[in-house]
Amino acid sequence: MKKAEFHLRGGIFFYVKEKEGISILEYQGNEVTVEVPKEIENIPVTGIGKKAFLSNKKVRRVILPETVKIIENWAFSHCSQLESVTFSKDVVLGKGAFLDCVKLRKIHLCPVWEEAVANFIPFLLAAVPVMLDADYLFVPREAGTNSWLQKWDARMLTILRKDDEEGYTKVILCGEEDYGNNPEDFAKEKRKGKVRLAFLRLLYSYGLSEEIEKELKEYLLAHTKGCESEETWEVLLLEHGEEAEYFQLFMDIGCVTEENFQDILTDMKEDYPEMKGMLIRFKEEKLGYQDFFEGLLL
Repeated sequence: MKKAEFHLRGGIFFYVKEKEGISILEYQGNEVTVEVPKEIENIPVTGIGKKAFLSNKKVRRVILPETVKIIENWAFSHCSQLESVTFSKDVVLGKGAFLDCVKLRKIHLCPVWEEAVANFIPFLLAAVPVMLDADYLFVPREAGTNSWLQKWDARMLTILRKDDEEGYTKVILCGEEDYGNNPEDFAKEKRKGKVRLAFLRLLYSYGLSEEIEKELKEYLLAHTKGCESEETWEVLLLEHGEEAEYFQLFMDIGCVTEENFQDILTDMKEDYPEMKGMLIRFKEEKLGYQDFFEGLLL
């Protein structure tokens, strides 16, 4: 089939006409937000082809029209800056469609879900390829249902309960050198992954059972500041330092104590004044005392 070009501000879509409609074969451009047109040549755009956006280092947000019914294998894989995607609930996702999109945090579905679940689906669905590595959960039409949430939680618990060093030997044998010869570095990254999942599910806790909620909180508490390993605090500070909801959760579940409070403020240095304010107010209200000199840290 003959490949054609569709030019728009900041980029070019290469496409072919197929029986079902237009299939986008490739995108070239430097736009941060890319919106795929609903039609080209008065023909609906129905597919995003294999590797169409592969390894794009610029795009952060992609909006696909509801006419798109299939996103083929590795269509957006290795898009290292991609944060948000919008597509139809009825779309069929190919293998590795969002493989290694490490910054992907939200997948919006259209038409939008009812309000009760619309605020958490984008985050939990985006975690499927990034954190859970579970293709069987990457079914947009099922996202948010009770059965989907149960399977999501079951996969999360499987990851949470794995030994931190499980898989290290395989990584070394496959020549992946990121961790050198240090199994503790490998285990630390595993714990960070578990912390990210625990934070995410507690923040978006729709349908979460009390038993699982308790286990997630206990995991975060076991790795807070002052513990033998501090991945809960490290993930919070380095990845969510400006996000009040994460700090509020951190405080609410008991990760801030009299013993670790000053060390937490010290780690924050001159950064994050609003979060420091939250912590100091928490100390005054919950831990029952205040120190004039701590106010000067702001």
